[in-house]
Amino acid sequence: MNKETLEEKVQRAKEKILPVWDEATPDKSLVNFAIEWDYEYEELYRSSGWGFFSADKPRHLDHKTREMIVCALLAFRDRPGAYQHAKNALRQGATINELMEVFSVAVFPGGGPTRVVGLEGLRKIVEEEDGHAPIEREAKSDSEIEEDFSNESREEKVERITKKIHSDMGYEDENISFGVELDPDFFEVYSKVYWGFFEQERCHLDPIVREMVLLVVMTFRGLREEAYQHAKKALRLGATIHQLLECHEVCIPPAGLGQLHEGLRTLRIISEEMKNED
Repeated sequence: MNKETLEEKVQRAKEKILPVWDEATPDKSLVNFAIEWDYEYEELYRSSGWGFFSADKPRHLDHKTREMIVCALLAFRDRPGAYQHAKNALRQGATINELMEVFSVAVFPGGGPTRVVGLEGLRKIVEEEDGHAPIEREAKSDSEIEEDFSNESREEKVERITKKIHSDMGYEDENISFGVELDPDFFEVYSKVYWGFFEQERCHLDPIVREMVLLVVMTFRGLREEAYQHAKKALRLGATIHQLLECHEVCIPPAGLGQLHEGLRTLRIISEEMKNED
């Protein structure tokens, strides 16, 4: 029986991998190089990493959501793949405004540079492609129009802002309470720019997707308490354990196995708590 030569094995691996390569790494020659030098690992890596979650495999998350989640983590890491996965998300039906909100939400755990990386990628896409136009949010409802608090006392202001932030976050944080007590003026602005702004239904992303974006960046950063609280919040909003697990699974390629292990830790704790409550 004839055995394949190394060259034939490499060629077979290329024919399998390259047609479905999503160009998340801009330099495609790197993929060729990896296949030529270790085709066995590259085949396995592609089938168990991002390649496992192709657009024709919906599983627990739709592919648009997967792409947006990966975008957020890659932008936080300042990787060029943020641009390519943004393009992939657009091909799956996302809008520029949805992606802008992904990067704006990722600012919470990732900081301003995360949004800058994301915006640079989106600006490049808009310059390259026709057909993208801004989408205006719905008008504010009467309940969202800001009241006049000019006559309230400092104590009343602290109480109001603390309650607002805790309500938007979905849990109480004694450190936030301490911060509001020290500097209510700053935290009043904080409450409008961060959590509070993106809790409004008139935003572009589904609230569950916003929580998933937060969750993957927080998990990567090792913010265990915050990741735990936002995983619970996502579940309260209607997410499933399997959906949250898939968030971490799709982030293995950009973040490594540590992402999965930390995510599993959080979900295991929550699952055990849910069983004990039954």
